[in-house]
Amino acid sequence: MILLVTGGAGFIGSNFVKHRLANTNDKIIVLDALTYAGVLDNLKEFLDDSNLLIPTYQHDLKLIEKHIEKNVFSFESLKDETESKRLSFKFEGFSPRYIETENISGEIEKILANKRFVFVAGNIVDSALDEELIKISDTVVHFAAESHVDRSIFNADAFVKTDVYGTYALLEAARKSKNLKKFIHISTDEVYGQATDKPFKETDPLNPRNPYSASKAAADRMAYAYFQTYNVPVVIARPSNNFGPFQYPEKLIPVMTINALKDEPLPVYGNGRQRRDWLYVEDTARAIDLLIEKGKIGEAYNIAGHNERENIFIVERILDITKKPKTLIKHVEDRPGHDVRYLIDDTKIRELGFRQERSFEELFDNTVKWYIQNQAWWEKISRMDEEYKAFMKAWYEKR
Repeated sequence: MILLVTGGAGFIGSNFVKHRLANTNDKIIVLDALTYAGVLDNLKEFLDDSNLLIPTYQHDLKLIEKHIEKNVFSFESLKDETESKRLSFKFEGFSPRYIETENISGEIEKILANKRFVFVAGNIVDSALDEELIKISDTVVHFAAESHVDRSIFNADAFVKTDVYGTYALLEAARKSKNLKKFIHISTDEVYGQATDKPFKETDPLNPRNPYSASKAAADRMAYAYFQTYNVPVVIARPSNNFGPFQYPEKLIPVMTINALKDEPLPVYGNGRQRRDWLYVEDTARAIDLLIEKGKIGEAYNIAGHNERENIFIVERILDITKKPKTLIKHVEDRPGHDVRYLIDDTKIRELGFRQERSFEELFDNTVKWYIQNQAWWEKISRMDEEYKAFMKAWYEKR
């Protein structure tokens, strides 16, 4: 089977790719725009100079060739010094090949004759590229999205462009495919909105309360509409809060771990009593395996971790593991519209055979220890990614 995995350089996507390559005979095409949270280092064990491709067009190929030593991404990026600098950081240590978009499917087929992995540095909003990749794929697993609630409150533009329009562009390409077996759309439990004591079922109405979850709800419903209207073989996954290695250092567990290691304040929203259900990223990958194999087309499936914890518990446990004092905790102004709780019923996917294999305590402790033992990974981001540094400063400095 050939899988097209969008957002495969991100946190959940890269963990899924590694899981799939280790446990199946699949061949995988990753499509990732390498925006701030896409990290090529996450997949470096599968990359060499032959299978890292950048699609381009005839009209800008010569311009790009002149600037290839700068590792810029596209014609548009040549006009923007900041973008050029960002992409130079993204491709540091790698040597991508530039291929015209209309030739990229043929080039990928040549590579996959001898390899199991190809990385395409491109954007899902590029409909021509989507069509080229989907026409040679058996299944799409669509992770690509802007995913951080704080960033969506700060500026929602990228969320609408990627999560909504990007999903639409992919679905349009899928609609034109004659061979696609499944389109696994990765949504989120946050589309249901704030929970009480009754877990949300897949048939409950969606009630998102922030720009991120609204963009994901729009994409979720667009995917379902393409099943209903055009018979695109869509299956929707709605996982709860993921955690594990390689999570970009803006989310709760990596942020708090890194700050603790640096003896910096740990900013906790409000009283810290917000509750989240934590799902290990490897368990998410195994759940998606089940949806590829057994998921019913046209259906949505909740994926729960059954590990509900208050945020303050998470923060205090990180301090215990890192042997840092509780005085590092700094309660800050809560974010607007902060949902207190998410809670989902995942009976449907459990009927397919899904189960967690290890305890939350073991997986959580191992995750924190991974960030302790892999400082080079996150230090490179915190040192070199200007966009990351600018956002963290702008978002937290007034809280």
